[in-house]
Amino acid sequence: MRTFAMGEKTRLDDSAIRVEFDVSGEGLAAYCFSLGTADLDVVCTARPASLTSAVALVAGGTGTAEFHLDLSAVDDAVDRLVFAIGAQAPGFGAGSLLRLLGADGEIGRFVLPVGELTRERALILAEVYRRDGWRFGAVGQGYEAGLDQLVRDLGAEPDQALFTAAAMADPVVPDTAVHAEPEPEPEPVEGSDAEPAPAASVDIAAEPAPPAEQLPESEATPAPDPADAGPLSPRPAPAVEYEGRGDRVLSIERPVDAGPFLVELEARGTENFVVWTLDADLETDKLLANTIGVHRSRALVDERGTRTSRLKIEADGAWTVRLLTPEAARPLTDRLEGSGPETVRWAGPRTVLAMTHAGGSNFIVGTFTEHGDDEAYLGTLANVIGDYEGESILPKGPCLIEIEADGAWTLATIPD
Repeated sequence: MRTFAMGEKTRLDDSAIRVEFDVSGEGLAAYCFSLGTADLDVVCTARPASLTSAVALVAGGTGTAEFHLDLSAVDDAVDRLVFAIGAQAPGFGAGSLLRLLGADGEIGRFVLPVGELTRERALILAEVYRRDGWRFGAVGQGYEAGLDQLVRDLGAEPDQALFTAAAMADPVVPDTAVHAEPEPEPEPVEGSDAEPAPAASVDIAAEPAPPAEQLPESEATPAPDPADAGPLSPRPAPAVEYEGRGDRVLSIERPVDAGPFLVELEARGTENFVVWTLDADLETDKLLANTIGVHRSRALVDERGTRTSRLKIEADGAWTVRLLTPEAARPLTDRLEGSGPETVRWAGPRTVLAMTHAGGSNFIVGTFTEHGDDEAYLGTLANVIGDYEGESILPKGPCLIEIEADGAWTLATIPD
């Protein structure tokens, strides 16, 4: 059985799909939103089927729910189905997950990172979207401001009467967004005249902010390392560096002509810090960071043949983005230690790799070639939740090892 990491995607070969919620919390209500038409279509307990009957809520509708999808019947104008849940009280319980099922049974499941979702009252769990056919993506995007802000991020105005009818109890939804100035509560409407957002989990329905300017080399000064973030290895001068503050849609200059590269992120705020890659259609592609407060990490981008030219950044404070070539990754020789997400480089022979993790969330170790095309994925060495100690086969290098972790980890090669 496959376990999806946050931000992980997969192609859907079946047109008949089931999406099941198994989420614990207080006063929960489940939703499926259809994006792409003039109005935001919603399926929930108050309206258990979409206009075309391509999406139907056949069971549950609170913390447990079963949605049936006929992707062949989805309106041509609909390009994204967003699965979300709202709660009366902040936070979601341990063991909460979403299951994805096809004609042959369970395709995989996405276990929610509940340890990181202690203040959220609404959550986008996953999405099914068109891209050379239909694909599934595990999202895990939380909203402290609740369903109102989630729906506004989808490009519509909330229909509070519909949400209230769907929920077990009236959701407690603040009137303001996490990072926005207070504004008057809108009158309830049927749908919205606003243009739909191109992406489900980012607030780009309005005109995007102008791209941040690249600092001239003479003016660029390295920001101090965040005090609470684990240090990364010394690095060569970044090929490209950007600094900014707050929410931005950042146009980037790639440090390599083709293939994968590294994005080093620093955040110095106190609230949510979320970074997505955007594709040419301004659709979210890969989640690079989703944390609260001070943060530093290195993420691998375009390892599966994509070509990223923009990043969507949500932040309440200052941030720095550095773009590095793959050679800047820390080299794995015989043993390497770290904490949190990072990408490292292996240049040795095929060997056995021992891995440990001390944390409470996902620990995922994936390997990729350095040319970054459709055949670049080499395999997953570990995919668990919480503490871990185990071994797997590390492919022959040179290759890149992408590590997703929320705690301390070690990688150690085992000689013959």
